[in-house]
Amino acid sequence: MYKFNGFTQTGLNFLQDIRINNSKPWFDEHRSVYDHELIQPFRALVEQLTPEMLKIDKEFETRPAIGKTISRIHRDTRFSKDKSLYRSRLWLTFKRPSRDWKEAPAYF
Repeated sequence: MYKFNGFTQTGLNFLQDIRINNSKPWFDEHRSVYDHELIQPFRALVEQLTPEMLKIDKEFETRPAIGKTISRIHRDTRFSKDKSLYRSRLWLTFKRPSRDWKEAPAYF
C-alpha cells in the first residue's frame, strides 16, 4: 500500500495545465503524470480514510477506484454549456453505492 503524503507540485501543475491544454492529445501525452501524481495519491488517501469512514457507515463504497470513490477527470459534456473534455479538479466521495445515495450520509 502506498502511503498518502499529499500531492506533488507536478500533480497540481497538471490540473492547472489541463485547463489550458484541454485536449485528448495533450492528456494522452501527460497521462503518466495524471496516474502517478494524482490518482496514485488519491487511492492511498481513500485507503487510509476507509477504516474511519466505515465507522460512520458500513455501507459506504470504499474501493479506491475512479467512478467509485475518486472522481472522473473526463467531463460528460452532453448536457453542459461547457464542452471542455477534462475537469481541472478532482475529488473523492464516500457514499452508499446506490441510486438513492442522497438519503444517507455522504462525504465529498
